[in-house]
Amino acid sequence: MTATHATATQHASDNLAVLAAIFETEAELCLYRRPPDADIAGYLSRAGLEGRLGLGWRRVLTPGETHDLPLAELPGRAALQADIAWLCELYATLTGCPRVGARLEVLRQAMCPRFHADRVGLRLLCCYQGPGTEWLPDAAADRSQLGAAAQGLADEQSGLILDAAAIGRAPPFSVLLLKGSQWPGARGGAIHRSPPPAPDQPRVLLALDAIW
Repeated sequence: MTATHATATQHASDNLAVLAAIFETEAELCLYRRPPDADIAGYLSRAGLEGRLGLGWRRVLTPGETHDLPLAELPGRAALQADIAWLCELYATLTGCPRVGARLEVLRQAMCPRFHADRVGLRLLCCYQGPGTEWLPDAAADRSQLGAAAQGLADEQSGLILDAAAIGRAPPFSVLLLKGSQWPGARGGAIHRSPPPAPDQPRVLLALDAIW
């Protein structure tokens, strides 16, 4: 059975079609929940144990073309490369962009630990390992305090978080679409942050942005 949850600003489902809801005027984020891929999870675990995860990489990819990504030659590599290619094609189909800026981040500390909104149009995030991206629903945030939080003040002190219990988190392997402040008609973009990784396991996060 497909489980779906939706509010005026966020949509979440285990049905891929939920991502199309990002084009609704009020939508700020869409979450497509999908099960973890054992081959990819095993690959990342093995690469980490062997010290072959590195620091990540950045590439400009053309959807539909074959790219030899800088991934360690270990069992499961093909599965990860195929998934990245599929996500690039999915993102390009949604946005209509001819090229995609892709970065695979290997994070041993929180990249953006404070709640913020990205200065982009639409960003796709997929966390393959470690805790997924967290977001603060608009109804649980005081946007007038967003700047103060981003400048380094504690979120609680700045008054940005009105309801901490409302903070959401993307499960591993989920596909998260986030509107940024540059999206036409956006009310400032989806408010989100990077949670800290576990001490013994880095977060592995894929981020996609449109290139025109």
